[in-house]
Amino acid sequence: MKTVTLKAFYALVLLCTTTLFAQQKTVTGTVSEANGPLPGATVIIKGSTVGTQTDFDGKYSIEVSPSDVLQISYVGFKNQESPVGSQSTINFTLEIDNALDEVVIVGYGTQSKEKVIQNVAVINEEALEDIVVNTPDQLLQGQAAGVQVVNSSGLIGSSPSIRVRGLNSINAGSSPLFVLDGVPLTDSDNTLSNGANQGQNPLSFINPNDIESITVLKDAGATVVYGSRGANGVVLITTKKGSRNKKATVTLNTYTQTSNFIDAFDVLEADEYREFKSEVATIQAGETVTPEELGLGAIGSGGTDYLEEITRTGVTFNTDLSVRGGTEKTSYFIGTTYQDAESFALGNSQERIGARVNLSTQANDWLEAGINIGITDTELNVIGQENSVNAPLTSAFLQNPTFLARDADGNFVPSPTFISNIVAVEAQDSDKIETTRTVGNTYLKADIAKGLSVRSEFGVDMTSLQERQRNSILSPFGNSATLINVDERLWRVNQSANYETTFGENHSFGALALMEYEERERAIVVLDGQGFLTDDITNVGGATTQTVTTATRSGSRLFGLLGRVNYDYASKYILEGSIRRDASSRFGANERSATFWSASAGWILSKEKFLENSDVVSYFALRGSIGTAGNDRLGNFPSLGLATAGQYNGGPAIELSSADAPNLTWEESKTLDIGIRSSFFNNRLSLNATYFNKETDRLLLSQTLPTQTGAGTLNINAGALRNSGFEIELSSTNIQTNDFEWRTSLNITTIDNELLNLNADASIDDEGRAFIETGAQRAIVGESLSNFYLIRFSGINSETGDAEWLDADGNITNDPTASDRVITGSALPDFSGGLTNTFKYKNFDLNTLFNFSVGNDVLIDGLRFIDGNDAIGGIGNVRSQNANIWRQPGDNAFLPSPLSSTFNLFNQRSTQQLKDASYLRLKNVTLGYTLPASALEKINLFSNIRLYATATNLFTIKGDDLSGIDPEVNDSSNPLSQGETFFTAPQSRSFLFGASIQF
Repeated sequence: MKTVTLKAFYALVLLCTTTLFAQQKTVTGTVSEANGPLPGATVIIKGSTVGTQTDFDGKYSIEVSPSDVLQISYVGFKNQESPVGSQSTINFTLEIDNALDEVVIVGYGTQSKEKVIQNVAVINEEALEDIVVNTPDQLLQGQAAGVQVVNSSGLIGSSPSIRVRGLNSINAGSSPLFVLDGVPLTDSDNTLSNGANQGQNPLSFINPNDIESITVLKDAGATVVYGSRGANGVVLITTKKGSRNKKATVTLNTYTQTSNFIDAFDVLEADEYREFKSEVATIQAGETVTPEELGLGAIGSGGTDYLEEITRTGVTFNTDLSVRGGTEKTSYFIGTTYQDAESFALGNSQERIGARVNLSTQANDWLEAGINIGITDTELNVIGQENSVNAPLTSAFLQNPTFLARDADGNFVPSPTFISNIVAVEAQDSDKIETTRTVGNTYLKADIAKGLSVRSEFGVDMTSLQERQRNSILSPFGNSATLINVDERLWRVNQSANYETTFGENHSFGALALMEYEERERAIVVLDGQGFLTDDITNVGGATTQTVTTATRSGSRLFGLLGRVNYDYASKYILEGSIRRDASSRFGANERSATFWSASAGWILSKEKFLENSDVVSYFALRGSIGTAGNDRLGNFPSLGLATAGQYNGGPAIELSSADAPNLTWEESKTLDIGIRSSFFNNRLSLNATYFNKETDRLLLSQTLPTQTGAGTLNINAGALRNSGFEIELSSTNIQTNDFEWRTSLNITTIDNELLNLNADASIDDEGRAFIETGAQRAIVGESLSNFYLIRFSGINSETGDAEWLDADGNITNDPTASDRVITGSALPDFSGGLTNTFKYKNFDLNTLFNFSVGNDVLIDGLRFIDGNDAIGGIGNVRSQNANIWRQPGDNAFLPSPLSSTFNLFNQRSTQQLKDASYLRLKNVTLGYTLPASALEKINLFSNIRLYATATNLFTIKGDDLSGIDPEVNDSSNPLSQGETFFTAPQSRSFLFGASIQF
């Protein structure tokens, strides 16, 4: 670990002397609006933190230099500026701000906030600066209506589950398309699974401090411009740019973070385990059975706390340095970052170093050129994540606590069971992923006539990855090694023409024509070896036997044409229409092209005469859109008949794995979106509300073929589902005085999901409804896609000591079967969202972010293996609740009587493992202090210093039966396995201390 010692740096700063370059003088004046003075308006010297506020009569007084520029701001009004020069009195009259000038980034362009009639959620730079996070996906959580982010685990590198307006597919990907500075990102999982079902985080290479804004495109009016890729929503990430004619600002951000896990099962300690096993055996035998007789050693003979052995306090150091500014013709942002992070789990860490350059220059009167490029190198040490006996958390919970991981001499010893000696594994095994990723976009923009410009872009996303895994002699996987080399590239060219004009007194018209070509290619080489003379040899080439050597190559191509027109009359009546035609190599020869379209309309009522001068309504608009978008996320060759190498009669042969599907095409989503955008009381209160109905047709599914066909599966379009609901966003400036400000932002989303039909080879239930299912969930036509389908657990009969369940008809049974399963809950919440409060008092600022989810269930599947006596053959540990055994009539027990026929049935999959996952979590709280101008004015080096502390996952309000269980969990990207977990690593609670220094 490496870090900068700030104490010495601060000491050096305090020794610096100051030089006054200009004569100071006092400027006074008043700040008012049309109806009178504005008390509490902010008056600052532009580019500094030196400032004051107006008194009750709107008057101010401030010490300035003649070269300074005064900047005035007040909530609900447009900012104003004035150079000081020779003036000693400067008065300001502010105009009401209806957010007309704020620009929102949309697909392939920008739009003024007032005229945005698509449904987009914007997280701007101010909101982003209030939250300190390690990866960009954490910036989305709880911040945007319609966007649900569920962290898969607390391990570094783990991928979150991100959904925009619910689950929109069954077999194809349900994650949104991520676009970084105009470049669609690849999100392939190029690594070994390590028992994980989510893969690696596709956004972990991005430095959050480089991000200027995040825009989520949700409705068809916004997503149609991405055509065949936009059905799951689009997340536009825009990095920071410079500004022309602005003095360079150098910013240093540095912080240190510590982290520990927050939820873990409470399993029995060694002596508790001996007593538990001894008591069970005694009851069953009818005579005393001692721990020694069971081979567990005597009480007090020691044991191992495996959870303590494989966890720690994780420490992270992060530093990034940037310079931002511009000359008369050129703007620039140049940044570098370094992060050395470790999680609470031994063996899990990451080192990341990166650089970014964003440049834009006006080459001449008609030509602009620019480049945005970021290069990141990461070294990630990964560990098993969930469904693996080589995963630290899984083994730590399951391992017999009386087993000593080391002998008397401190040497590791082999585990007596199939559950690994995880302490040895973490000390001796390694799995390292080294990745270099370059994402860049360069462009030329030419103004060729009045209102007409053309733009040429070239973008790349290049990934080079190497994973080296080495398993030691004591590993349950044997003395082996694996090497994976992956080269993945995406490159795209984009040619567009944009025309904007006004005519008459009130007419505005715009048009965009665009051509896009995108090519993806991925090559993988895998080498396996077994048999090493010593664990000190780590290279796969040192193995005595190379067991596997494979090489694969795949890719896809996309060609698209887009047309978009927009018109508005008097900035009150707005119309927009888009059409996109895509052709993709991913789909069948007969269906490679598809057309997507949208139509949007908006009416800004606040510009009508009956509201134009309202003292209450600042802005009010109705908007609506309808249109289509596609989903192509089913791999590179879903339409082709594929074959694999095999053997027949001792010789080489070809085996068919899938049949040719020439008619396979995109999933298509059609969305209706209707809503209002409004603000009141000089923009101090804002309300946005939306209803959406999104139907996805031609679901991409896999159909099993008869054996005699010679091919295993056929990919087809079969089925439809619907997501509908409401999104509400409410924000307010609750209090604003000279010294104190309090702002609140709340977003809530409700989603109703329904599977409309299945016309593949689905199964049919007793009611004649088609369904498909996984182990714990069943998607039934007419029901939600993510319904749990389980046996209902009734409890332990206090009089008999038997475990009891309900059959399909609701009757008590002691011997349930699979036919007794019914719908028992849903992984999808009734509503979810986030609540943000921002407080500012003089130089202090406090930001709190709560996220919540209500009405969803989670299946803690790991409980089947740590509850009950015989989950894995009676050799593993159990939760502490299991010590509460039924012994006599009247006992309110957790575990049935060891003499009951239900004793070994107790831990079968049922609603016993299904929990209400409703929760309210204080996700992030940040307290900052900005040094006052008086502390900096004598130092001619710094323009701003802010010190801050951040706590993450500080507390969670949840149900009592979730003790030791994190309700915010999801261990699979499969839409039919949402809300399930199998020993997934818990979230972490972290504390961070840092500083932001500007020069």
